[in-house]
Amino acid sequence: MKNILKSKSFIKIFLVLVLSFPVTRAQNLNVIDSLTTRLANSNERERISILLALAKSHQNSEQKEAIKYANKSILLSEKYNDQLHIGRAHILIGDAYTVSGKFDEAEKHLEQAKDIFSVVKSEKDEVDLYGYLGELYIKTNNYDKAEEYYLKRLKISKKIGGKKKIAWSINNLVSIYLERGKMEEAESSAFEALKLAESLKDKNLQINLHVKIADIIAYQHGDLDKISEHYQRALKLAVEKKNPRASSAININWAVTLSNYEKFKEAEKHFMDALKTCEQYGYHNRIILVYSGLGETSLGKGNYEKAMNYFVKALGIVNKTNNKRGKASIYRKIGAIHIEQGSYEKSIEYLYKSLGFYEALNDKSSLSVVYNYIGEAFYQLNNFSKAEENYQNGVVLCEELGDQKGIAISYLSLGALKVKQKLFEEAMLYLEKAHDKVKKMGHSRELILYYNAMAECKYNQGEIEEALDLMLQVLSMEHKLKEFKKPEIESYTRLGTIYYELQKYEKAEMFFRKSLKTSIVMKSKMEIKNNYFWLSKCYEKLNKYEKSLEYYKKYSIIKDSIFNLNKIKQIADIQIKYDTDKKEKEILFLQKEKEYQTILFNSQKNELYRVNLEKDLERERKERDIIQLKSARKQSEIEQLNMQNNLEIAEKEIKNNQLSIQKSRLARELLIRNIIIGGGVLAFIVLFLALMYYRQRLKTQKIIARKEIEAINANINGQEKERERIAKELHDGIGGNLAAIKLDLSKLSNGSNHELQKVIKNVNGTYNEVRTLSHDLIPPKILKTSFEKLIKDYLNNLSKTCSFTISNDFYPSSRFNQLTDKIKIELYRITQELMNNIIKHAQADQVSLQFIMIDKRIKFIIEDNGIGFDTENISKGIGLNNILSRTKVLSGNMHIDTIINRGTVIEIDIPA
Repeated sequence: MKNILKSKSFIKIFLVLVLSFPVTRAQNLNVIDSLTTRLANSNERERISILLALAKSHQNSEQKEAIKYANKSILLSEKYNDQLHIGRAHILIGDAYTVSGKFDEAEKHLEQAKDIFSVVKSEKDEVDLYGYLGELYIKTNNYDKAEEYYLKRLKISKKIGGKKKIAWSINNLVSIYLERGKMEEAESSAFEALKLAESLKDKNLQINLHVKIADIIAYQHGDLDKISEHYQRALKLAVEKKNPRASSAININWAVTLSNYEKFKEAEKHFMDALKTCEQYGYHNRIILVYSGLGETSLGKGNYEKAMNYFVKALGIVNKTNNKRGKASIYRKIGAIHIEQGSYEKSIEYLYKSLGFYEALNDKSSLSVVYNYIGEAFYQLNNFSKAEENYQNGVVLCEELGDQKGIAISYLSLGALKVKQKLFEEAMLYLEKAHDKVKKMGHSRELILYYNAMAECKYNQGEIEEALDLMLQVLSMEHKLKEFKKPEIESYTRLGTIYYELQKYEKAEMFFRKSLKTSIVMKSKMEIKNNYFWLSKCYEKLNKYEKSLEYYKKYSIIKDSIFNLNKIKQIADIQIKYDTDKKEKEILFLQKEKEYQTILFNSQKNELYRVNLEKDLERERKERDIIQLKSARKQSEIEQLNMQNNLEIAEKEIKNNQLSIQKSRLARELLIRNIIIGGGVLAFIVLFLALMYYRQRLKTQKIIARKEIEAINANINGQEKERERIAKELHDGIGGNLAAIKLDLSKLSNGSNHELQKVIKNVNGTYNEVRTLSHDLIPPKILKTSFEKLIKDYLNNLSKTCSFTISNDFYPSSRFNQLTDKIKIELYRITQELMNNIIKHAQADQVSLQFIMIDKRIKFIIEDNGIGFDTENISKGIGLNNILSRTKVLSGNMHIDTIINRGTVIEIDIPA
């Protein structure tokens, strides 16, 4: 009597409510980029509004981002006590949590917003808030609260006069009417809102309403082409709006509707389209719905293994969330599959889990389905009182909801139950009620189930021909029958039993084989067992005893695959008894046959005796065959027991092998670990030695560098001392002598001797040059004078005796006067050396010197427009080597840029 169907209820007809309310939420990358740029260039007060705008931009596809930006807005708003923006941020966070399925968090934030707007009056924000609250309470099945908030939303919308808000408010109420089965109000309101939406060119609202209108038509079992037309228009608008959230919802709703109309291939396509979108954008709750829908589609087609795989995937995701509705739905569907596979205790376990969740959610529509499933499980366990109690509970709820399909299914179940209880009048009453409703709906599956149940009723009353007529009507729908595996199995089995009763064993065998083939595909143990049993009986009637025994063995194995070891002796005794009987009968048979042959060949007079003997022989043959059949059955039981023992031994060997494998794996892992540790230690040692070598090398290089610098310093110090000594000699020795010579010559001069006057003048010039040279060689002059003045004085003196013009620049000049004595001396000497080189070699008419200090670095750039030189061919003279040495002493570097006949630029860079 199986009547397990996929759920009659839709996966929430109003699923598309997750689209935006009056606010357009389709993500626009350009808008997000623009807002992000504005955010970076705005002040704190402006950032509050920009953060909220960013939250709205992400609201439709990236809820985590929306929550992040809204929370940042709250932090800034609290700084300025901006309650209006705090309230708006809580609304956005609440909606994001609703979409993510975190309903407790959603309610907390939306209630916070409600408290704020009860003080801070903003009717526009209240309209949005009540819309989001309504959506939340629809998803949590609190329809009274949902209706209350949607009516408040409509009232305020009419007051402030916004057509758009009025249209959205009516749209929200359509969802409530749908849930409560008020189809007339839902349909009229939906078309009224759609007309407004089209006049407003609000595509999001049009999407919502097209889907709802499709659902209304489907709920009333209307034309599938009209339904698909509305879904198609909604999907086209969603694609235009680049709204993946809407696209996935539409595809899910469309797939569910197609599945309910038994268009399973088309349904699977739309489910897979939805799955692709949901995985791309992380819509985890919808992935649960998709897997659940795919499972129901497979269940409807009778592919229980595939259905179970989808439901297990859905359960894996739902267990990571607090989605009680999702858990309830999946437990219900897994329970349904266990019924189909004959695991009735398991099915009841899952179904009662589902029942608990649905009772807490007060979801009457789903409760009616669960009651019907539980009734079916108890029916299969022959607990008829419990089965009837649950079927009747389902009828009561379906009548409250006006669910005609659900009522029809429950009546079919009750009718089959009454047939099994031999209460045929009550059974006929329920089945005729079911037939009236099934015929109006035009559902093939339910009609097939009706014919099967009615045929069973007639069969049990001995009206075999009437039962056959009913089943022939099922055969006339065989193209549809192939789509529903479970009804297909039941139908072929029932036809087999009817033909068996009519003694048409070949036909019976054909239908039992058809039923067995599908049963094996579906892995339905109960149906496989039944078919083995009936095939055994058929082959016995067809005198195919070997096949009869074969299928009886299979029947016995699947009927009871576990035997108690205490039965071994009993089975052995039975086997010995039947073996003895069989031998005795065989001996008697041989004796009779011998007597028969003797009589046959010896005398015709004994014809009567021969005939009687033949009859005895035939009887003995039959008795022997029966004994052989019984013996074979008992032998199969013994073989089954031996098989069980062998299985246990094999399992022990497998466990031992697994243990050995595990030990070898552990040993291998230990070896690998030791190799890794040893390799690691070796690598560490090598690395340590390499590091020590590198550090020693660096240390050596530093010592060499320090020694080089010390050598250069010693050289320069020696030069300075030599300069000082030469300066003293020039000043005290040669300078003093020249002064004395000048004085003596002056005494000799009388003024008229021109030649003597000329000599005195030359001596005086020589004396001044020696005096200047001695002062230039002595560092105290450098130390007592500011660097800028020192250089400028030097260049001024030089320009008096040189043929080229000299320009100089200091930036900033004040910082150059703060140089240390060491830098001042060395930089001064470098300047002298470079100017001497220009005088000697450059043939320039313009020289420029720049002293620049930036970020604690001194850049000295000297440039001339002379003949230049070849840096690769020219060997470094004493002057250039002195410059490099002094630069190195100051930890600096020198760069030469020169081209033949184009001048030279030398740049020296030293730390200040």
